[in-house]
Amino acid sequence: MVETGPLPPGTLRFPPDVIHSFIASAFRTVGVPEADARLVADVLVSADLRGIRSHGAARINFFLVRLERGLINKNPRMKLESNSDTTAVLDADNAIGIIASNRAMEEAMARAERHGSGFVAVRSSSHFGFAGHWAKKAMDRGYIGISMSNGGRRTTPTFGDEPLFGTNPMSVAIPGGPGGTPFYLDMATAVVAAGKVETALREGRPIPKGWVPSSYGPPRLDERSILLHDVPFLPLGGEDPELGGHKGYGLSLMVELLCSLLSGSDLDARIAGASGEGTPSTGHFMGAIKISGFRDPKVVFAQMQKTFERIRASKKAAGRDRIYIHGEPEAIAEEENRRTGVPITPAILEQMRKLNGRLRLGFEL
Repeated sequence: MVETGPLPPGTLRFPPDVIHSFIASAFRTVGVPEADARLVADVLVSADLRGIRSHGAARINFFLVRLERGLINKNPRMKLESNSDTTAVLDADNAIGIIASNRAMEEAMARAERHGSGFVAVRSSSHFGFAGHWAKKAMDRGYIGISMSNGGRRTTPTFGDEPLFGTNPMSVAIPGGPGGTPFYLDMATAVVAAGKVETALREGRPIPKGWVPSSYGPPRLDERSILLHDVPFLPLGGEDPELGGHKGYGLSLMVELLCSLLSGSDLDARIAGASGEGTPSTGHFMGAIKISGFRDPKVVFAQMQKTFERIRASKKAAGRDRIYIHGEPEAIAEEENRRTGVPITPAILEQMRKLNGRLRLGFEL
């Protein structure tokens, strides 16, 4: 989701291709193959363009720390195993999650094209960027896209005081047809994504009540401006079951199970790797569904737009003049950021300048 906080003073804007070149160069310099480095840059720049600055250039250090420690495989030998025409498991061989997810979604779409639907579970992977990138990849080719990922040692279960799960993001994207509005849901099943907490702390904004358990003190960043691994988050709905916290916990557990049981990824291994001292052991679940397997797509798209029109025309809350469909705020942000440049906040610019010097990238920032 688009960051709702205002850009801090001192934020600079750069052409998207400059940020893309910087990211690709940084990953290439630490040994990531050219094509993979460019794909990582594609995903991170896409996040910044869509206003999800917690998952854009802000994530460079997160990846590089693990790559330089040898915890992520720069040259994985991924293996695909299949027990049916529509399903498969991808062993990512400890790859960058973005590279593994791209392979998995391509395979899911290929199976959907042949059989109407395709699903690929991934094991031995790592952080895959923002969930919506992969669902949108399928949506842009005309499929319903589904993507999700598990993690470890971030989110507490209802009534729990120990973080067990990741923020376990999920995304569903449904094309809207030619000229129509798509449905593009991209969300963490925790009350907040880790990157959003990092962004707030870097920008000097207070952490809202309800993001972390009341028993935990103020969250902090480490020396690389990465959130300390022991900071717990609450599930959607928070600590109080009366406000639906058990539902957020249920969604988080659902993502955990789909990404682990079907792929073979292990929760204890992810908890152990959450500090950045061990392999991430992350699992993903990717799906693509052909709309024509159910109804004529033209009829589906027409009904979809009629539904959206009804929602938009409904009564607005006081002080509000518009109801958005999921994905519209991000599309608005992308149009602005492509026109005015990718916003890089002072804290992220400082990180990039340090990397520029340490890796001798030669950029003028």
